[in-house]
Amino acid sequence: MNGPLAGFEERRLAELKEHVAARAAAERARRPRRIVKAFNADRLRTRRAQARVLALKRRRRLWIVPSLLAAATATAVMVMAMTGTDSPVARPDVTMQTRPVSAEAVLRHAALVVQQRQPIAAPDPEQWIYRKIVVRQADDNSTVQEYWTRYDGRKRVMRQGQGPFETHTSVPDPADDDLTPQEFAAKLAALPTDPHKLLAHVKADQFWVAKPEEVKLREPADDRAFRVLSVYLDQEVPLPPKLHAAVFRALAEIPNVRVDVGVRDAAGRTGIGIAYEPGRARQPGSYDKNGRLLSRSYLVLDSTTYEYLGRHVEQLQDEILHGEVAFRKGTTAFLSAVLARGIVDRPGEVPR
Repeated sequence: MNGPLAGFEERRLAELKEHVAARAAAERARRPRRIVKAFNADRLRTRRAQARVLALKRRRRLWIVPSLLAAATATAVMVMAMTGTDSPVARPDVTMQTRPVSAEAVLRHAALVVQQRQPIAAPDPEQWIYRKIVVRQADDNSTVQEYWTRYDGRKRVMRQGQGPFETHTSVPDPADDDLTPQEFAAKLAALPTDPHKLLAHVKADQFWVAKPEEVKLREPADDRAFRVLSVYLDQEVPLPPKLHAAVFRALAEIPNVRVDVGVRDAAGRTGIGIAYEPGRARQPGSYDKNGRLLSRSYLVLDSTTYEYLGRHVEQLQDEILHGEVAFRKGTTAFLSAVLARGIVDRPGEVPR
């Protein structure tokens, strides 16, 4: 089961917003007007945060959750839960001071750094991959989530904050693109490490597509390449060093990729942010009527090791949902951070 959901682009965001607006209107029609008026302000604020999180999940398919079929459903609820965290998490500022740098120079240097690492030995099939993440929403509510995933994919255990452990048994869906961590590691090992061959592969890769006949016609090759390479970087299964370097070199070849320094994740760590902005003609749902980009979605990397830290979505313009300003210019729309990861022998353990 593939890990962190990679995206279905801005058309999915538009569809989701229409669905949320229609559902909200239908619910208001079913309830007495006085009751709706009493709690409508708080409810609308919560719905906006939920809609944004779900939209971002669709745009970057599996950004938050590591793999496994059970998590795809469970986390949609967990991410929207309004609970506190059990770890210090930085409060996002209204504005973030970033500075654009040469994407090609940074990405090529990142490739030189990561290719020097030693490969990480694969776990035994019965061992568990541990990952702890924090997610902060537009309304400033956050959740800490822990996952223990068996390497052979048979089971997953998850916990939110200091809550109870939940165990899920995987039932693979042959019609879906689910892979166990072990299977996904094998897929990564088979990928070409020449950046040009890797680019050609991901531009044609149907693995991440839910409806190949639909997306193949609508998604430009460069958009697809950035989306799939982003998924490779945000994985619970570590990338082989040569492939890791090839991913960065391939990203450097894609037009409209930008790199900013000073981008923060949900834990307050400052790193470099990688974003993709192909223009209004390619992603019309991401731009307002004046042709201005509505938000910028960053992959945040450590500025020294170039390891994946989390996600950061910055709101660049006011965004309207259901006739009102849902997300204000200059605010942080979404944050996530990987707090810990490693291999353990049983669920409940954490890496030392």
